[in-house]
Amino acid sequence: MTDFTIIVKLDLEKDARNYRSAFNINIHSSKRKDQVEHTIDIDLQKLQDMKEQYAYPFLREYLEDFWSKNKDISQQKIHEMQTNLNQHKDDIFKKMVILTKQPIYRNDFTIFLTSLNRWPYNIKLWQTRSGLYWDWILRAFIHELLHFQTIWYYKQYIMNKLHDEKKFEDLKEALTFLLNHIFKDSIEWYDDWHPQHQELRKQLEGYRLSQPENERDFEKLIDYGCEILLAR
Repeated sequence: MTDFTIIVKLDLEKDARNYRSAFNINIHSSKRKDQVEHTIDIDLQKLQDMKEQYAYPFLREYLEDFWSKNKDISQQKIHEMQTNLNQHKDDIFKKMVILTKQPIYRNDFTIFLTSLNRWPYNIKLWQTRSGLYWDWILRAFIHELLHFQTIWYYKQYIMNKLHDEKKFEDLKEALTFLLNHIFKDSIEWYDDWHPQHQELRKQLEGYRLSQPENERDFEKLIDYGCEILLAR
């Protein structure tokens, strides 16, 4: 069996870049800027259009103070997350391979703690974030892993049908309803995610449940989703 590794760590520079990203393009949440603005007593509007390398110097004093005050809880969180992920990772990866009909696209993963309620990712490096006070680490990890498998193996296939980046993003997000079926024993609670994708999620779920269990196929589900989006 492939030896997968998941490392949980803290990196203040990546935490700063998370704040910067919240003030730039964000496909799924128009309220994200408002959430960030009320987080700290700093003019975060300056993060708008700021180059990534300048985000950490701009927020350095605040972040060093925040993580110093939360040193004990952050160390405890890293330990808890690492233990939880190591305990469940083999089962998660096995089920994801069966679901997507593709091998896990890489062997190593890194999760960085963040002081902001936001979970961005980098598919090429498989780096993502986890909030310091979040308790649903398994659900979030599986949610992002399904995104990555979809992007890595199916994005070009989907784009050849849709020719629309936003529709691809809508389908990618809606497909996470599958977590509530395939991974129901691993996720901490129901994954319902973004409000704007609820209708498509219900349509995809209805289609999946209408198929005999031994004929439920990820690629066919994608095809059905494409048909719905093309008709809009």
